[in-house]
Amino acid sequence: MESIIIITVIIIIGVTASLSYIKKMKSGSCCSGEINCRIEKVKVKDKNKNNYPYKKVLKIGGMSCTNCARTIENNINKIGNVYAKVDFDKEEAEILMKEDIDNKIFENIIKESGYRYYIKD
Repeated sequence: MESIIIITVIIIIGVTASLSYIKKMKSGSCCSGEINCRIEKVKVKDKNKNNYPYKKVLKIGGMSCTNCARTIENNINKIGNVYAKVDFDKEEAEILMKEDIDNKIFENIIKESGYRYYIKD
């Protein structure tokens, strides 16, 4: 009887810990496990989408939270004449550009940020 109680308690603790971890990852907690790890957003001066005639959609793998997406978005938005939005749930980046920029540049930024890059057809 004691074994059943101990196993039940261990299962409850495991389920609670797993649900808590999933909630933290989905709510944008820091990948490194630090508390209150919020990444400042790089602000793009020109947010008028009509001023960006070129568009690319890139698939990104390896993100585990919304802060991962924010990191990639910030690194792309540091490029001049670019307005990027990274969607964690879709695992993709929508990049608007004032001039056509080679995919290699974005590939390098994503890889240097620690994530995987795919071309979306």
